[in-house]
Amino acid sequence: MNDCQLLFDVGGTFLKAIVADSDRRLIEDAEYEVPMPSSGSRDEIIGALVTAVTRGAALAEERGMRIAGVAVDFPGPFDYNAGMSLMEHKFQSIRNVNLTGILKSHPALGSDVPVRFLHDVNAALAGEMMCGNARDFRNAALVTLGTGLGFACCIDSVLQLNPYGSPLISIFRMPYGGGILEDFVSKRGITRLYREMSGCVKNEITVAEIASAAFEGDDAARRAFAEAGGILGRVLAPILAENNIECLLCGGQISKSFELFGPALSENLKDVAQPRLIAPAKNITTAPFYGLLASLIQEPSR
Repeated sequence: MNDCQLLFDVGGTFLKAIVADSDRRLIEDAEYEVPMPSSGSRDEIIGALVTAVTRGAALAEERGMRIAGVAVDFPGPFDYNAGMSLMEHKFQSIRNVNLTGILKSHPALGSDVPVRFLHDVNAALAGEMMCGNARDFRNAALVTLGTGLGFACCIDSVLQLNPYGSPLISIFRMPYGGGILEDFVSKRGITRLYREMSGCVKNEITVAEIASAAFEGDDAARRAFAEAGGILGRVLAPILAENNIECLLCGGQISKSFELFGPALSENLKDVAQPRLIAPAKNITTAPFYGLLASLIQEPSR
């Protein structure tokens, strides 16, 4: 039987899953989702994890494959070494629950099957290091822009982690403009900047709508993205310089609009930090899965 890996990407509403084969390929028709609301009860959230394993095991059996590992990316705070959520704002009902033990107790797995937990941003960078735009660099960093703002880096090809397994350097709470950086460089940051620059009074406007307007020539929309990119560059410059970062990648859904904020980001890095590559991630959607796969087939990072 061929070995396969089950890879789970946990969001706020769904758990996205895919099966990877023994050739390190993601099997496209073995991708599925399981509802997993972060506000759910303990039984709902654990039940979603169990269901995800059960469905993955069924897919593996159909293909004559044996599950050789399970890897899960989770937002933080989380003890990734112990497999235990420490969150109070989300997934409150499973705080301090041993998720590793629950997964290993599934009859399709068993105690000898490795189970890994990774921070979602670490997973994305590890994926880009494995088969993306960071693979040719020893010192690389990735910033994720979406509902929140994430950052991870690797030095000498090793992910830099804190004792719990989260990224060693955190930027989202860094002071900026009377608030924190995430207030300016994230979904809420870009929408706020656009409202200020355009006078928009629409109750609900998305970053995707602002990006569409920017591509259609809306000056305020273009300036909002450029301002966010400039702010990010100014804050990141000393961090990248201190760590000799050669490659800076952008992930998350907002990075699909990289051409709107990338030039300002690069401009504000050129005098202090000089990465040889500043670009969107190669695999914005699948990078976390590749990073999870890397955690199962490579030695864990320090």
